[in-house]
Amino acid sequence: MPRSAQTVIREGACYTIAAANGRVLEVADFNTENGAQVRLWSYEGQPWQQWTFEEAADGEYRIRNRFTGKVLDLAMGGVANGTWVHQWQKTTGSSQRWQVVPVSGGKVKLKNVLANKVLDLAGMRMDNGAQAQIWQDVLGENQQWRLDPVPDKLLQKDMPAPQPRAAAPKRTRTQTGSRGAAKKTGGKGARRGGK
Repeated sequence: MPRSAQTVIREGACYTIAAANGRVLEVADFNTENGAQVRLWSYEGQPWQQWTFEEAADGEYRIRNRFTGKVLDLAMGGVANGTWVHQWQKTTGSSQRWQVVPVSGGKVKLKNVLANKVLDLAGMRMDNGAQAQIWQDVLGENQQWRLDPVPDKLLQKDMPAPQPRAAAPKRTRTQTGSRGAAKKTGGKGARRGGK
């Protein structure tokens, strides 16, 4: 396997995908369904916060969640800035393939092959609950990730039953588009517009 910014990606090994503040990507609420949200959260050593990199092609990987068995994917195959990253069952689609691009300080960018955009955090937030999305490559810290191997002692434990936790503050849900407000496409506003 190729080297990526001081991190050797080993097939079958588990990693956390950590932002600059140490919070990690996880599947929200340990949801095992297709389309479940991928977000940032404080690391708790849980398997829904751990990922494997499976080689999909030369220099390309599918990033699989240890708990759910599903992979990072682009919502509805979107390629626009702001398209949400969620989990989905493995397919042959390039929306599920990622390149590991070294940057300084041992960090990496994760570039989606279909969109040619990088893994990013909505609104440049880095707090618990920040939504993973794709965005054009810029110099922001919210696009740089540290891949840390999960210690073997954590991998040898039985997978725990998920425990409910306090919810993150509610945010307006947008899947694609600019970082601004989303267009209203449903509800009373849409019905009024159609009269």
